[in-house]
Order: sequence, then C-alpha cells, then structure tokens
Amino acid sequence: MYFSEHNNRIVYINHYSGLLEVEGEGVLCREDTIVSPAERGKWTRKYDTLSVTEGITGLGEGYLDEFSHIYCLILSRTVESVMASPELLKSMRKRNVLIRGEYDSFAEEFAKENKLRFLHNDIFLGEYDIEVAMEHDIVTLRFHENSSPDIHYNCFTPGSSVGSYGGGEYAKPLPRDFYVGCTIEKFADIFLTERLREKILTNDALKRYLAAANQRHGKK
Repeated sequence: MYFSEHNNRIVYINHYSGLLEVEGEGVLCREDTIVSPAERGKWTRKYDTLSVTEGITGLGEGYLDEFSHIYCLILSRTVESVMASPELLKSMRKRNVLIRGEYDSFAEEFAKENKLRFLHNDIFLGEYDIEVAMEHDIVTLRFHENSSPDIHYNCFTPGSSVGSYGGGEYAKPLPRDFYVGCTIEKFADIFLTERLREKILTNDALKRYLAAANQRHGKK
C-alpha cells in the first residue's frame, strides 16, 4: 500500500497480479504519484493495470503520463474527465490499451473517441461464508474480450497448518447472451446460490448492466 504525500486522501492498493487500485476523492494530479513509503526508480512501472475507484472524478494533466506503460485502465462511473496529451493517446493506441468501465459511462465514451478497446467492468456480486466447511467465497461476474462471461468463485479455507490458507478458485461459464430478457430477479434465481440472493437483488451495478445490455440488444 502507498500513500500520496501530496494528498492524504489518495491511497494506492497494490496487488501481486499487476493490478494497482487508487482510492480517494476529486481529481488526481501528477503530484499524487509521489508516495510513501518511497521506492527506488519508477514505482508505477511495477503494475500493468490501473483501477480508478469510485469517488475519484477525474485524471488531471500529467497524471496518466506517470502510468504510460499500463495495458489496462479501469475507470469507475464517477470519473468524468481524463486529461491525456496527443502523444500519450498515440502511445496508448500503439500498446492497444484496454479501457474498462460501465456501459454509457465516460469510460466508454473516452475509449470510443480515442479509438481504444473497451470492455465492461467485472461486477462484484458478493461474498458469503459456508460455516460447516469454514469457507469464505468471493463471487464476481467477469467479462472477457474473446470468450463468454463467467461467474468466478474465489474460495478461501483454512490450510493444513496454522497460519496457512487453502481453498481455490473456479469459474462457471455463462452464455454470451445470458443478459437477454434477464431481470435482476431471474439472475438471482438461475445463476447463483440462495446465499447471495438478497445481495444480488440490491446490486445496483448489476441492475445498470442488465438494463443497458438489454437496451442495446433491442437496438440490434
């Protein structure tokens, strides 16, 4: 985890998968990439995916230049502006950068205007415990460019020794057109365990996706 020395509301959460999440409020600026604990060299180059979470409203001039090597940029629905020079945009197209976000959002508009690939965000569906197995499951609806969507289960269980963890992960493939005519109630009934039903019925991100996807399908 890194903390911006310029703005104490800006926090970076690093993942071993190459994902870097930035949390905070307002518009990010280049100075927000000066962080503690300090590291030698260009610390941002350790990550190939930058996820800008809800609460942040824009990427100011020079900010994205500090991440000029990334291959995927995830923009939450609160982001309304991204400042990027013609040179940076050219570099992004050359690297075939993928923009991810919600349908009908600034992220999709940004990708379209700048001739970049776009893919809908994965949607966090919820988490639950299976007490008898001492198992904790995290469930996500995932989208892929070249394959069908799936429901991904990341399962955590106690390991064979104190302080270790077992578990694993698996994915349940979905039809490419699973959303057609699918309401939030149908999704909860057909695709998921009863343990997640209430969380699904109140999942605003999933509601927005199903509505937008069906509207687009109707226009075909």
